[in-house]
Amino acid sequence: MALAALLGVGQVASRERPRPSAPGARSSGLTARSWRTEALPALSTAPAPARLRQALSVAPPDSAPRRVAAPSLRGTDVDGAVLVDANGDLIVGPELLSLFDYFLSATGEEPAAVIKARIVAAIRERATGRAAEQAIALLDRYLGYREAAGAARVAQAADPAERLAALREIRREQLGADVAAQLFGDEEREGEAAIETSRLLADATLSPAERDARIAEVEAALPEHLREAREAAVRPLVQQAEEQALRDAGASDEELHAHRVATVGPEAADRLAELDRQRAVWQQRLDAFADARAAIAASEPDPEARRAAEEALLARAFTPEERLRVRAILSSAP
Repeated sequence: MALAALLGVGQVASRERPRPSAPGARSSGLTARSWRTEALPALSTAPAPARLRQALSVAPPDSAPRRVAAPSLRGTDVDGAVLVDANGDLIVGPELLSLFDYFLSATGEEPAAVIKARIVAAIRERATGRAAEQAIALLDRYLGYREAAGAARVAQAADPAERLAALREIRREQLGADVAAQLFGDEEREGEAAIETSRLLADATLSPAERDARIAEVEAALPEHLREAREAAVRPLVQQAEEQALRDAGASDEELHAHRVATVGPEAADRLAELDRQRAVWQQRLDAFADARAAIAASEPDPEARRAAEEALLARAFTPEERLRVRAILSSAP
């Protein structure tokens, strides 16, 4: 089913159509969305999706987007994009959902009508005419999907395969098969791969070699752009594991640097070396703070006086931003 027929506003391009060169078309560079196993939260406690969409269709005058963003979004850049083809039609893809989800992440901080008004304003800042109307119509469908997923309590399904199957069904009911595939196809393929990999890892009948071969087959079956994205995501973890193995084996700093040059190139190796230096300096400062704090605890029996001395030490040793990190470390310490 074409999205134009689904939304009732003009023709909408598929993601395979040429990307825009027209003014106002923007791209976030996103190629895939990470798979979420939880259900999307509902925007409202209204008992029916239809009533929710009707209530949000016209925001009251005092719910227009305010200049000040929701608290959790202050200081952040708006994610996602509205992509438009050469004919002025919306290009349907996960970039648009990233834009929706950026504002919807403030659910609970602001009224639902305010959040929707913010999204509509963001759409109109990025597109005009038919493409903007198509994006707004798709937003209404997406809100219906979120409401339906929340009402179905998909997140309560214990089995990941059941959660994915439930989400797939709701997406196609609310958005149509074609649009759901365009928006969530990559996400669902990654989810299926993750589920199958987990199943293989838990299969005690497979030898390590058999397990690795089967997992490699699962990865190889993914589209190339998804494989590249997944490899890029895990590459830093692989690099860290390799470096830790070298350190455990007694490798010198020179040997570690040579390994980095061979694996990530000289420029990245220099950046990693600088990061190591910064981490070492930070750890030295933390260690010095911990020693001074321990000395205060040993010499000051009064709890109030001890807390005041520790706060003064914290203020002397760290900047306001650094204090947040130190407090987080202290709160997580056993």
